[in-house]
Amino acid sequence: MLSKTRIERGQGSVQKTRDALDEAASRVDNARRDFMKLFGYGSAGLMMGGLGVGPDGEPSLIGSAQAGGDGQGHRRGRSPYANAFQFEGNLLYMNIGTTGASPQQVVRHLFEDYRDISRRPTAYFFGQQVMRNTIAPGFGCDPYELVMSFNTTDGLWRTVMGIPFQPGDEVITTNMEEDAGISAVNILADRFGVVLRHVNLPTNDAYSDAEVMARFAAELTPNTRAILFSSPVYLTGARLPEKALCLWAAQNDLISIVDGAHGPGMLALDLHDMGCDFYAGAGHKWQCGPGQTGFLYIRNNNHPEDRVVQRPTSDLAPFGVPSDTVDIPIPGYSNTNPLPTYYPTNTLIYGAAGILKDGVRNPDHNIAAVLQLVGNGSRPSQNALTETCMLWDAWGRADIEDYVIALAQYLRARIADIWGSQSLSMPFTDGDPDPVARVGLTSFNPFSPGADYNADLDAAASAAQRAQSSAAVATLRDDYDIVVRNNSVPHSLRSDPTQNAAPGTFSSPLRISTHLFHSYRDVDRVVDALIEVTPPA
Repeated sequence: MLSKTRIERGQGSVQKTRDALDEAASRVDNARRDFMKLFGYGSAGLMMGGLGVGPDGEPSLIGSAQAGGDGQGHRRGRSPYANAFQFEGNLLYMNIGTTGASPQQVVRHLFEDYRDISRRPTAYFFGQQVMRNTIAPGFGCDPYELVMSFNTTDGLWRTVMGIPFQPGDEVITTNMEEDAGISAVNILADRFGVVLRHVNLPTNDAYSDAEVMARFAAELTPNTRAILFSSPVYLTGARLPEKALCLWAAQNDLISIVDGAHGPGMLALDLHDMGCDFYAGAGHKWQCGPGQTGFLYIRNNNHPEDRVVQRPTSDLAPFGVPSDTVDIPIPGYSNTNPLPTYYPTNTLIYGAAGILKDGVRNPDHNIAAVLQLVGNGSRPSQNALTETCMLWDAWGRADIEDYVIALAQYLRARIADIWGSQSLSMPFTDGDPDPVARVGLTSFNPFSPGADYNADLDAAASAAQRAQSSAAVATLRDDYDIVVRNNSVPHSLRSDPTQNAAPGTFSSPLRISTHLFHSYRDVDRVVDALIEVTPPA
């Protein structure tokens, strides 16, 4: 249990971040955006379970899951989005980095959709073109480029196995990838003779975007073919300089692959502006869709200017079947490089209409239609994912990001005030968060000597810390009804910040996810519990 000197809260950074959180919550409370202005559907409707169609034929939301209320919810300690979600009893769920929770409206429609199919069984091969038309603008991309995948792992594997790597090609990745990325690059090495080069990502005060860029540049050789990195990083919550890395890759004629498992639903993404060639994201984490849903983005153009594009509403339009069309605005591309060769690795219709035949790319091709058709899918799950995306667009993705980050900054300020800023995975400032801190994942380590995230550990100290950290997670769950998680992190070393911890000496910090259904009172609750379960000063 912490001593009194460590729980005395100053009014400086904590109050500043609380004020910023109040402002973000007020913007959410007052926002009633007409999200359909983002699209331009004309008379096209979303004829699928759980989504309403207005009298003008445009998609509309069933109104039960709305943000806001009387505008005072946050000041009473409730999230502006709280009415849309329902958690059991006193549960405080703060592990969205593993999986999210769907809004109750979506859960109800998911159940109704499954019930309808069970009563009148039908195969479900089509209907995703309208879904992709609906989802893509919210992520800053073209529906022709967005595939509704099974999860991030599915998207990453379909990416790396579709690129014709050759023996001796090199891929730069990092030492903090999730298992999906690690497995994907390892099979490239074992099966195709690809050489892997690893960037050790810095933590705490060793971190800067410039340092990250320098470490990637140090791994570049004439044989480098691609980079693969996660952002946000699941271990530390760092938001790497995504655009800078992707455009650096483009300048060096490299393919950029982003593991964005934690991006959709947390961040207001603009994939065209990011400049990545491939982006794999989760639908079930921060986007709060059902399990086994995700997104795969494949850049299929390089036009630098914003445009309005006509897209079909039928999945069969790419193969000559007549279809109505809708006008959809898309942003220009920051990456204007030629498109890399890519083979579809999972499709029923390889080469149909010449799309991706022999890996050849054409900006006019609806490559998502080929990649989407993999057999009988889960219509209820895909409908539900579409509905969560519609809700996020209605609430405003930029407003959601602002609220989530303000909430996380308040958490980080509380942690810094009690355990010190050295306990956090990333540098902390009490003003506007640096871009690296614009995430809803907070990693901190009250278990290391001096609560120092970068403390050197030997094997015995590492094992003891892992046991202590795991015990804290279990106690929070069992005694306080609070769910967080811990990780094993190859942190930077205080003794030599250019080096990271070796296997067997990793640290075991806690990781806390704050999302749109949380409030400042939830943050205070988890901090108060942590004061009781962490080791004494």
